[in-house]
Amino acid sequence: MSLLTRYLVREFLRLFLLCLSGGVALYLVIDLFDRLNFLLRYSPDIKWIVLFLLYKIPLIVYQIVPATMMLAILLTLGLMTRHNEILALRTSGIPVSRIAAPFLGMSLLVSLGAFLLNEFVVSPAFQHAEYIRRVVIEGHVPFSMMVRDRVWYKGEEGFYKIASFLPAKKEMQGVTWFTVVRPFQLSKRIDAARATWEEGQWFFYDVVERTFRSGELIEITRADRKSIDLKETPEDFEVLRTETDEMPLRKLTRYIRKIESEGYDSTPYRVDLQVKISFPVLNIITALLGIPFALRLPRIGGLAAAVGMSLVLGFTFWVLFAVTVSIGQTGLLHPLVAAWAANILFAALGIYLLLRVESQAIH
Repeated sequence: MSLLTRYLVREFLRLFLLCLSGGVALYLVIDLFDRLNFLLRYSPDIKWIVLFLLYKIPLIVYQIVPATMMLAILLTLGLMTRHNEILALRTSGIPVSRIAAPFLGMSLLVSLGAFLLNEFVVSPAFQHAEYIRRVVIEGHVPFSMMVRDRVWYKGEEGFYKIASFLPAKKEMQGVTWFTVVRPFQLSKRIDAARATWEEGQWFFYDVVERTFRSGELIEITRADRKSIDLKETPEDFEVLRTETDEMPLRKLTRYIRKIESEGYDSTPYRVDLQVKISFPVLNIITALLGIPFALRLPRIGGLAAAVGMSLVLGFTFWVLFAVTVSIGQTGLLHPLVAAWAANILFAALGIYLLLRVESQAIH
């Protein structure tokens, strides 16, 4: 490793860790104030608040590291430009690609680290945080669990067994609803291929309804489509989706194969699978965008203007990314297109800007 590379990496890491620490601290403070009413309502012991926040840190790091990457590059190269170090390097004949290489290398390592963090740390830590919030602080009994790739959910009037829940479509697939009466006796069982939320109520399809009395089966009815008045809405089942969102890549892949083998729609989960790969790559893309902005500081109005433009680009990316992912989960876009369209577009923009800076340096 050359002296220049060591210097650039050292300066970048110093500012990157500083920005990351500041970002995490700011996120935690905002989150704490946002939950102030919640904390005043339940008055939990301080140790549970601290543990809850600590368990959220891996997820926070994973979410903010792309923005931190861009900010650290802007600050590193911006300060070097202000101190005429970049000018000295370029007048010495060092190409822009040579200056950019260490930052792109670091962004590749950060992308790999973010992927591994999400695979092995984020999921268990987030589950611990949710357990503390729901069970320890709020006092709820855990009401959802994964058993053999089937979700069991306790509702107000009974239990649900659900193969998969698709929030974008507001649809449950492979659903069985058990209605229980005291003293814990089964009164009704409804099996359906799927259930969809339409016009404020649930409609079950390919329905088989069994009615029981004193534990004895007394009637079986069938219907192609039936409206059933349930207390639960799609929002109540969001927790089921969270469980699959937090699956590591390898487990989610197995789950997709499982539900596809049973004939259920796996499109939303395939989008999630691609997002788990595409999101860490965003660290490389933010580096591609940050480097040319930082190297063009004199032309675009200084460091503040560069940071402002990067914020606009970052906001645009998030809007585009969220829209394509949402459309993909409804099945209107292929999962690859939904998860990678924003990345590819902004990667192309970053490469174009970087090549333009290189050509301007030559001339």
